[in-house]
Amino acid sequence: MIDKYTEARDLVHKYLNKNSVNEFLTDGPRHGANYYTQEYLDRMYTLSDKYKNVQWLPLDIPKIEINYEEFIEIWDKQCHDVVRVRSDVAEPWTKEEHPLGPLSSWNIPTFSGLHLYHTDLLSIDHNSFASKMYTGKIPMFERLVDQVFTYFPMHTVISIFIWESQRLVYPHRDRSDYWKCPTEFRVMLHDENPESTLFVADTQTREPVFIDLPEDTNSFCRSNGKMVHGSVYKGKRKFILCLAGIQHSKKSDELFERSLNKYKDQLNYKL
Repeated sequence: MIDKYTEARDLVHKYLNKNSVNEFLTDGPRHGANYYTQEYLDRMYTLSDKYKNVQWLPLDIPKIEINYEEFIEIWDKQCHDVVRVRSDVAEPWTKEEHPLGPLSSWNIPTFSGLHLYHTDLLSIDHNSFASKMYTGKIPMFERLVDQVFTYFPMHTVISIFIWESQRLVYPHRDRSDYWKCPTEFRVMLHDENPESTLFVADTQTREPVFIDLPEDTNSFCRSNGKMVHGSVYKGKRKFILCLAGIQHSKKSDELFERSLNKYKDQLNYKL
């Protein structure tokens, strides 16, 4: 059986061989983001340069935990199949042009999902994937949303959602900002895999690094500018809480510095 490092490395090489490496030599805001002030851009470029060597990083915030039995009972009733409804930077092809044809994310869900929060400033229909908000007042989900607003360094939170992998996730970048510093914030809510299946890879070295979290936190961040990310799939259930929004430069700097001071000796790559 192929080991996970070989599988991830093959996936990364296949993906980057189909895409120009120059596409990933970026350091800046997401495409079409003409709403950032120059002051904010200057602060983010400084932050990007300071933390450009960070591929992924455990975050020094309290562990975000759920009652899994309660969670899975709610989840299995309310989640939905996440299929693509429009192309984006991750998969720039139309349904008809997609190289995977009938096996593409337009036709077969890569995830099951559920949105816990979405801002009133932007329609949820703007997403690249079909999205569904949870219904009712569920205290556990409300606690998760409160913890995101409390602990994560965001200026504006756009979406908070949970995805469960249903199959292999091909290496890609998200439709988000492309700073070289960490831009994407995630929480591993529950993972039945005996070892990590989620990886990042530098687009220059093409070497996958698996996200192996320490025991005292399940939150982490990664770069969307110089890194692609993906996941091998071993048939086990894995739930990741995802956060989309505009990060706060000062709060990000404070959290990154604190987290590096605590976890730098536990990282599985060289800074």
